[in-house]
Amino acid sequence: VIHDLDPRFKIVALAILMVVTFLIESPWLVGLHSLAIAAAILLSRVPVPVFLRGLKVFAILFLFTAVLHLFFTPGTPVFKITTPVTISITREGISRGLLISWRLITVIALSSILTYTTTPLSITRGLESMLAPLKKVRFPVHDFSLMMMMAIRFIPVLTGETERVWKAQRSRGADPGRGGLRARSRVLISVIVPVFTGLFRRADELALALETRGYIPGQERSSMYPLSWSGRDSVATGIVILWTVAIVSAVLRTRGLL
Repeated sequence: VIHDLDPRFKIVALAILMVVTFLIESPWLVGLHSLAIAAAILLSRVPVPVFLRGLKVFAILFLFTAVLHLFFTPGTPVFKITTPVTISITREGISRGLLISWRLITVIALSSILTYTTTPLSITRGLESMLAPLKKVRFPVHDFSLMMMMAIRFIPVLTGETERVWKAQRSRGADPGRGGLRARSRVLISVIVPVFTGLFRRADELALALETRGYIPGQERSSMYPLSWSGRDSVATGIVILWTVAIVSAVLRTRGLL
């Protein structure tokens, strides 16, 4: 279901739900919002281990954030160490650290839903469509979207090029963990220089391919698969709006503002 939704809806929904995530503070809203995100993950049909592997990359960030709030948030002490420096863990620090870590996990999960269910080309086309009104102020929307698409496409190219060069250097006996600072710097340079040389070569080939296909900067171009808004997108938009209104109303009520 989520794969077939319009990329413009998914981009806007991601931004809205991120803002909603940072408004939530009460435990019951945390649980309710987490269930909604879990339901979206199940609807995406992307295997749960894939999402968990994506979160595993940021595990150190989550741990650092939790520990930082654990020891530096004032409040009611739960555990105290007096030697050699007084360090106390407060009840407020525990709750605050868990809340901030949950927010980061939720934001990354929402971003993963977008990237796992939408191709880079669809994302750039959606952004181009949303930025179309800026053409009236002479903003190069087409060139900007093309630049973003090429940047996204070059990320796996950079990864593959680095891995290829690194394996080649290791097969020649390069070892970054051996020797002094000068020897390690020499090994690092022997990897960086070929990687950037290969990237510049690929960029030059890409520019030549664009020229041979008649690309003219700033000129209007058609799309083989134009974006179209369907009834499914309208239903999904209504669900996100209702959910946002419900969460914001509950937040305001818990803060005594409603």
